[in-house]
Amino acid sequence: MRKDTHEIYLLLVLSAILWGGQPTVIKGLVKELSPILITFYRYLVISAILLVILCINGKGRIAVPRGRQVLILAAMGLSGITLNNIFQFSGLQYSTAINCSLVSSTTPALTAILAFVSLREKLHLIQWIGIIVSFLGIFVLVTRGSLEVITTLSFNYGDILFFGSQVCWAIYTVLGRKIMYELSPMATTAWAGLAGAALTGLYAAWCGLDMAPSLTSGGLLSLSYTSIGGGVLAMTWWNRGVKAVGPSKAAIFFNLVPIAGMLSSVVFLGEHLGWREVVAGTWIISGVYLSTRQAR
Repeated sequence: MRKDTHEIYLLLVLSAILWGGQPTVIKGLVKELSPILITFYRYLVISAILLVILCINGKGRIAVPRGRQVLILAAMGLSGITLNNIFQFSGLQYSTAINCSLVSSTTPALTAILAFVSLREKLHLIQWIGIIVSFLGIFVLVTRGSLEVITTLSFNYGDILFFGSQVCWAIYTVLGRKIMYELSPMATTAWAGLAGAALTGLYAAWCGLDMAPSLTSGGLLSLSYTSIGGGVLAMTWWNRGVKAVGPSKAAIFFNLVPIAGMLSSVVFLGEHLGWREVVAGTWIISGVYLSTRQAR
């Protein structure tokens, strides 16, 4: 394996670890700031930092997207920024950080399906089996392992939001694969983030939210983590990985997200890891492993 491949894999691993700890951080932040404003401020900071870096690297010049690039970046902003974050952060108001981490591990399966449909990436039988197994795990988690939940349709609202968040992120990943043939990973992250921040800001204004809320020092620290760690660093590294190895292979590294997420939730939030989470997590991760296997 080449040295540059090792470096790409390391960046993908670090991205997954940073994202794994994010639900634990956001769980406390949503008590001070609404999911909409968290998304808005987070990506406003992310985009501003990345655009400054691009300006410095380009010696005062930044490549501005044009034509169809603008449409793709706007779609990435809507799916991967606005909807993805609002769904996930809202879900944390109704469910646990552990469940958020577990549901996030369905991303590889969802990405593989979208890549199969839109990019015509080939999926083998074992991968289809893995996709089904991972979705069964999600079903167990959302229904809390109860047949009564199925008959009464009393699903866990927060877990459903988590799943919707991952569908949006899979769309973002596949769209990013297309646009990064034309723009750099950092430029893609910056412009998509700016589009997402603009759309989220417009929605926040339409909802009549206070755009200048006060935060505690802990809240500011949490927002900084999601903006710098889980934002600038993780997203740039992730997009570099997608460009280098493709969306399906890059999505394999999402297997680390639930592990890091569960550990941080138990250690820092004291959340209980019950048998339902263990069973569902085993199904999900096993399915992800199968769905991302490469045929010989």
